[in-house]
Parts: sequence; structure tokens; C-alpha cells
Amino acid sequence: MVRQDGDVAAAFARAAKRVTATYHVPYISHAPMEPPCAFAHVDGDKARVIAALQQPSGAAAQLRNLGVPTQNLTVEMTRVGGGFGRRLTNDFVAEAAMLSKAIGGPVKLMWTREDDLAHDFYRPTGWHELSAGLDADGRITGWTHRLASASKYYRRADVKPEDLWTAELYPDDFPARLVPDMALEWLELKSGAPRGSWRAPAHTANAFAVQSFLDELAHAAGKDPLAFRLALLEPARRLDYGQHGGAHFDTGRLAGVLKLAAEKIGWGRSVGRGRGLGLACHFTFGGYAAHAMEVEVDGAAVRIHRCVCAVDVGQPVNPLGIEAQMMGGTIDGISTAMNLAITVDGGQIVQRNFNDYPLLTSAEAPDVEVHIVRSTEPPSGAGEMGIPTAAPALANALFAASGKRLRSQPFRSRLS
Repeated sequence: MVRQDGDVAAAFARAAKRVTATYHVPYISHAPMEPPCAFAHVDGDKARVIAALQQPSGAAAQLRNLGVPTQNLTVEMTRVGGGFGRRLTNDFVAEAAMLSKAIGGPVKLMWTREDDLAHDFYRPTGWHELSAGLDADGRITGWTHRLASASKYYRRADVKPEDLWTAELYPDDFPARLVPDMALEWLELKSGAPRGSWRAPAHTANAFAVQSFLDELAHAAGKDPLAFRLALLEPARRLDYGQHGGAHFDTGRLAGVLKLAAEKIGWGRSVGRGRGLGLACHFTFGGYAAHAMEVEVDGAAVRIHRCVCAVDVGQPVNPLGIEAQMMGGTIDGISTAMNLAITVDGGQIVQRNFNDYPLLTSAEAPDVEVHIVRSTEPPSGAGEMGIPTAAPALANALFAASGKRLRSQPFRSRLS
């Protein structure tokens, strides 16, 4: 049990209606545009490494295993060529260094795309079961979220088995403290697949499940999805938050970006047959973001007519950088939700290149309208705020357009 507030059983018992839904996210590869590559020259107890890394300490740890003390190691970092968490793991540096030590000379190692997709450290797969009770007025009386996933912490010697859940669920995430009777539970999914950090780690999967489920609850209660969320978030409160981006979660700031995205998309207007509007919001690493989308569905064909992202990362230091991060995160989130999954058959990764791991094309990608809140709050990072709410906003818009509720990713294969 990750979190247990109040009496969920009693809350469900007094509910006028109970809603339960299960959501699934698959393994995902990082698929950086530049596959893993490294130069290494191990010369006795000295070494030089040139590589596209997200931090040099990982390379130092690998070289210590080959007898090179950290003080004798030079690490030169190039432009990253796409990281997304993949280059936190330095297995390709270790490979180049081992080859260099074996031949007694410098080695330049480049993986192929096939190497990259088949030997990644994938975003964990997971199954989310959410259940909530609604009273006669459509208010939430109780909430449970049960997750079965393969923790990315499985290789960490400093993480106890009973703490593997800490990479998978953040107990202070929405709607903690906003629903008095609430329980979070994690179940370990055994897997032989390598796992690692993939963009905003657990937020990408959890926001998809929670924000999709909120949409389902709003429809079950006969409420507008925007009004249903705002009823939970308002009036504004500052809640203690003990995970990434703490120490507080401000419900007013989350409501603010949600209302801004809804305003810019023209929430509530009629969009015609075969079209729909959807939205979602989330708190990630100290920042607040919301997406609103207008989509058109014709069988398996999807066109995103408009895509709005509203973000509050405190006082904007570099607005152009924030805008670029939101655009990139949004496109990555849409690409992943629509098309991408890593599958395993007979202990082998099936996908080998972009023909069977198809990233979103330029023709499919929407223009992303970014609206930055001119806040006076202390600035936070902006690296991952654009990705968690893209998938649920898209899923909710697809439901509004087609009447088909998409609870498993990728969406495209489930639309036809």
C-alpha cells in the first residue's frame, strides 16, 4: 500500500454509482535520433572517453569497473543527439572501453538502429486499475488506483525490494488530499526486459491513466469534463508534496493552466460530427501543464486540427526555450500514444527499426500552440512538462470524436 487515506470501503458503500476502468501502457524505447555511440581509449589505469551523455558520472562508474580511477578519467561530452533518459545508462561506453582495453588502442563504437531498439532500457510496462465512487450529485466519494508494473529500480543495489514502487507511483500526485477516502497500491510485475528512465518517468504513464479516468468519471456523472476537474481543484490550496518538484502542489496553478488551455481551444463550442475536444492537466517536477486538443476521426485516420499547451513553470527565464520544450514534449507524447510499443516474443525484442517502430511524421504532427503563464513564482525546470498530459488529452478528444474509449496504447491500432 503506497497511500491509504480515510475509509475507501465505506466511501464505496455509500456511493450511488461506482466506476472502474483499466489502462495499459507498453514498453517504450527512447529511439534517440543518434543511436548510442562512444569513443574510448583505455591506456593502463588512465582513460579518455568522448560520448553523447546526459551526465559524466555514469561513464566514471563504468570505467572504475575496468580499473580506471575516476581521477585518471577524462570525459568529454558532445551534443547529446537525443537523450530522453537513455544516455543516463552508459552500457555503450562500457562496451567501447572494454574493446579498447582488449586491443590496447582507441576505439570508436557506433550502434546501429537495430542495436538501439533491441538493447534499450525501456520505459516500464504497466496495468492501471482505477475505481471511484460517485454520489447522487456526481461528486467523488472514494478513489483507488492499483498499478502492476515492472519497476525501473530492479537493478539498483541501494533500493530495497519493498521500495521498488517509489519509481512507479508518486503518493502525493493528484488527487491526493483532494479526495479524502483514497488508496494507492503497487504490485510488482516480474519481467526480464531491461528498464530505465523514459521522459518524466512515471508521470507519463500515471497522468494518462488518471486524466483519462477523470474524463470517464465526468461522463458517468453527467458533468462537463472541465467543470468536473475544476470542482476538485478549486478553491486554490497549497498541499504538501514530497516527490519530484516539491515541496508544494498548488491546485490553483493547475486549475489556472487548465482554464487557459480550455479558453484558447474554445472549450464548449460545437465542432461537428466526427470531431471532438479533449483536455488534461498534470503537475510535473514543480511545473504545471495542460493540453487541449481538437481532433477528427475517420476510422483509423486521425487528424489533430488544433493542439494547445498551457504551462506554468514559475517566472519564465527563457520563454523561447520553454516554448520549444513544450512543443517537443507534446509531439513526443502524441507520437508515443498513437504509434509506439516495444513487444517481446520468445525473450527477444520484436521491433528493429522505424518500419515497425513508426515515429510520428511531420505530415501527421500538429502545430503546437504554447501559452506560458507570466508567473512571479520561483522558476522550475521545463524539460518534461509538455509530455504527460499530451496522451490523455488526445485520448479524451478521440473519445469525444468517435465514442470509442481508448484505454491502451498505442491508439492507432485500436481505432480501426
